Amino acid sequence: MHASLMAAKANPPASLLEDFLTPPLIAEKPLSRSGARVLNCFKLHRAGVRPQPWWQHRLPPGDYSKVLNVLVRDENLQNYVEDKVRYDYEPRHSYLSFRMPSPVHNIFCAGIAEEVLRQLKQFEQTEGCADFAKEIVHLATSRLIIPTEMADEKQTYARREPDASFKHRPARFPGVIIEMCYSQKSKAISRLADEYILDTDGSVNAVIGLDVDYIGSKKATLTVWQPEYTIVDGIEELQATAVIDALAFRTDAGLPTDGVTLRIPLKNFATENLTKGDTNLNKGIYITSTQLCEFLLRAESEQRMETLQQGSTNQLRPGAGKRRRSQTPPEQLSSGEDQRGRLGIDLRLHSSSGSSLSNNR
Repeated sequence: MHASLMAAKANPPASLLEDFLTPPLIAEKPLSRSGARVLNCFKLHRAGVRPQPWWQHRLPPGDYSKVLNVLVRDENLQNYVEDKVRYDYEPRHSYLSFRMPSPVHNIFCAGIAEEVLRQLKQFEQTEGCADFAKEIVHLATSRLIIPTEMADEKQTYARREPDASFKHRPARFPGVIIEMCYSQKSKAISRLADEYILDTDGSVNAVIGLDVDYIGSKKATLTVWQPEYTIVDGIEELQATAVIDALAFRTDAGLPTDGVTLRIPLKNFATENLTKGDTNLNKGIYITSTQLCEFLLRAESEQRMETLQQGSTNQLRPGAGKRRRSQTPPEQLSSGEDQRGRLGIDLRLHSSSGSSLSNNR
């Protein structure tokens, strides 16, 4: 794809993004059953009801816009959704997916991200790699807004909140994305990889999927998708190829698989324009199956302790009471106070992620 076309897709007009993120307030017909169900799920999430880690529901783009309009009119719910709820929306396939991962998935992903950052820190001291490595940032679960072409060739935007992602600062999109898989999500992960890679024209260089939910087994696997150009009927096409496909890093018995290592070359963290064929960037991050198993075992242990409510705690001094701060109901906050509070959050998010569209949970 020509650079000018890529630039147009990577930097959409501000008016289009504003329409996507904040739909206009207009008189709406009642929500469809699909829209009402999604809105109810937002409310259940706020009430603490989260039945499964990956909940997916069909929601056409028109119904999605109506749900967003309802949220605009319910400021308390809108603020909660924007601050606390992780969800994806796919306009091309008309699906909204709620992300509610378990402690195992969150802690396991955090362990991998910490190891990636630790090794990147070492590269910051390595000749030929230092300047490049210093520009790589961990976006955690930051929101991504990705251009998507519909069947009628109309361009709209998909919303994604990956489990972890890493981006070179000058790049528009993260180069490396990590997704945790579980039973409901595993069916969708290959399509996720397709859309991350194809909708960014290969700017996402690696999608790493880790599946730790094998019923009745301690087996765990990893899959890595990367962009690849192929010739089909004489025409060059970009596709997402699984260069590693469901490779076990932990056996059924819970032991590390011999000889398995997750490798992430430095050049995968940025676009071709930023790496410019620099051979120093062929060096990379290496995470062995032993390390992956250690991270997973630690995550499983943490979840077990949480479930059983185990672990050391402080004890209240004999005879001491607890003084709690009085709380002002949200509806009594002045609009100025509310606006200042939300503005402070927006500024912190902007400075931490490098993008005003990013939103850490």
